[in-house]
Amino acid sequence: MSVFTPRASATVTSVATAAMALAFAASAAAGTIKSFTAGDLVVAVEGDGSGTAAAGTSATGNTGTNSTTYLDNQAAPLTLYEFATSGFQSKPVGTLGLPQTSSGANSAVSGEYGSSSEATLQLTGNGQYLTIAGYPVNAAAYNTASDANGAGTALAQSCSLSNAGSCGGVPQVPRVIAEIGDTGKVNSSTVLYNVFNENNPRSVYSETGSSFYISGQGIKGDNTGGVFYVPSIGSGTAVSITGDDAGTGTSQDTREVQIYNNTLYVSTDSKAGSTNRDYLGTLGSPGTPPTSLANDGNGPTMLPGFGNSGGTGKVTITAQTTNGVNAPGDQINLSPENYFFANADTLYVADGGDPKNTSATSALGDGGLQKWTYSGDDWNLDYTLAAGLDLVPNTASCASNTSQTPCSTGLYGLTGELIDGGTEVELFATNYALGDLNSTYLYDITDELANTTDPNLSSITESFTELAAAPADSDFKGVAFAPQGTPSVPEPSSLATLGVALIGIATLRRRRRTPV
Repeated sequence: MSVFTPRASATVTSVATAAMALAFAASAAAGTIKSFTAGDLVVAVEGDGSGTAAAGTSATGNTGTNSTTYLDNQAAPLTLYEFATSGFQSKPVGTLGLPQTSSGANSAVSGEYGSSSEATLQLTGNGQYLTIAGYPVNAAAYNTASDANGAGTALAQSCSLSNAGSCGGVPQVPRVIAEIGDTGKVNSSTVLYNVFNENNPRSVYSETGSSFYISGQGIKGDNTGGVFYVPSIGSGTAVSITGDDAGTGTSQDTREVQIYNNTLYVSTDSKAGSTNRDYLGTLGSPGTPPTSLANDGNGPTMLPGFGNSGGTGKVTITAQTTNGVNAPGDQINLSPENYFFANADTLYVADGGDPKNTSATSALGDGGLQKWTYSGDDWNLDYTLAAGLDLVPNTASCASNTSQTPCSTGLYGLTGELIDGGTEVELFATNYALGDLNSTYLYDITDELANTTDPNLSSITESFTELAAAPADSDFKGVAFAPQGTPSVPEPSSLATLGVALIGIATLRRRRRTPV
């Protein structure tokens, strides 16, 4: 993320604020919302989204997004939920369904239901757009033709190669970038072949909305995984930044890509060969985001101190870094997903707690919210916040995909802001579910910016508060602040409208640490 800050300070909910929220809700109920509200939260949702269907049951016709149950790994619509942060409502004040049909230069945009690593949602550096990656297909049509009863080709296993003859009978589906402006207008004209073949697009970041970095995974032995640069919106060209780093081993698996202080960062969680690493790293020179092959094609360079000196991203747990599942003395692999720079020396990482890497002596992870600070030489893992998440070990048996039961090993989506004059950081996160169809939630927590010792080992308690739960047949994925301002990049005329879902208002009060 760039230095753009959605809000400079927090506002405590008052009677006037609550009245404004009620007035907003009443006006929204009379028609569609035509713009996002600055400072609101937006959550990416995979699946049905209506809560009308029972989770994990069979899809029998895909009759529409208000009545369809999606099987694990089928195509499903993507929806954005907008949550008001002033007078927080446990239900979204508005929803924006990404297009399910092509229109002009714009394509449909779908996701793979139940994917543990898709639908990261990011705000552009200038704060004017949201970005998300997906697949340019109509979900119902794809499932009918290719995966009608869950026995065909899962969406992410589709072939993204431009030469259909090389797909070996696997459905040919490119990958797509969707850019959403503050008025809800969607530009989905950036369709890419030869990236993330038979695997997932994970993240897409842009500074201004005019060019992009996109990250994801390919298949064993190919060069379609990693980070790519897309020079312009609507372009079909993707230039590899990480290169053929995987060689003949498992394809590299990069996660969230973003720019902070004009430096390109990426999280990675891979398990074999030259990509046996779980850490945050940089691509290119600090201060100069690359637009072509970086780091001599050797993949991201690990942030100093972010794991062991061997570069595989493992740490030994201490009393401050335990998440209640692991224990001091355990050597574990990290599994970084999304992350937030509070400033140049303070980094918060949403760790999924289910690492692919197996180089550590313990199979456990360190899921939760990790706080890392920079000493001038190395990044240090200060502590891990997990209270209130009810985490389970990644070895738990609740990974079954038969029902939406709570089963969190850590966190996935993450965004944050400085509050109280910059002395505290408020962070919003979604959980990492061990099973593809387990329940997902939106959480809130506040941390003191200058603190480097675990507050929960003293007289202070910092605990996550659940703000909202995803409806049945839906997964909460990425989270970002709403876009604002006047977009400067022309967009094709595919306008997705915001529908309203409002059931009741529950006040969000800024979480403060409470003496024990």
